[in-house]
Amino acid sequence: TIERLRLTEYADRPAGTLSQGNAQRLGLAKALLHRPRLLILDEPANGLDPAGIVEIRQLLLDLTRQEGATVFMASHILAEVARLAQRIGIIHQGRLLQELDLLALERNRRRRLVLRTRDLRAARRALDAAGHPAAVLDDGALEVRSQAAIERPEEVSRLLVQAGAPATHLVVEEEDLEQYFLRLIGVSGGAA
Repeated sequence: TIERLRLTEYADRPAGTLSQGNAQRLGLAKALLHRPRLLILDEPANGLDPAGIVEIRQLLLDLTRQEGATVFMASHILAEVARLAQRIGIIHQGRLLQELDLLALERNRRRRLVLRTRDLRAARRALDAAGHPAAVLDDGALEVRSQAAIERPEEVSRLLVQAGAPATHLVVEEEDLEQYFLRLIGVSGGAA
């Protein structure tokens, strides 16, 4: 365990002299000593550099996949949670708002088609006529939430070319876990 967590060179040093990242690794090493079936972690990536976060992520994935351990983890790094978790509980102000698996999360996340064009009016007319109403965003891009447009962006691109307003940028954006959380708790900035 000490080798896997890259603590060998610090084995003879007092724990109080370790950096925050190495102290975090030491805490995890101690938790893993007896090969627990259930591991409860609070902010396991706290104090780690990006390489350390990747190492800990892989270690936790290996524990669950190869050794069948269950990891219960609290974290504010929602992108990391999304990479690791099979089930997610969303807690806000001490209350469990939602518990769902990744499939349910996928269904609940918002998607939108965002595009830019040099001829905004012609693009909006063409999109409206095709049943894909578009809203103008603060930055001048167009946002389309029509499911058909999201599922077939190439059709939207073709439509815009035919209307003489080809897209200079066209992308389907999907809400990430952080945006989903913010939308769930009603904070602006949570919409994809």
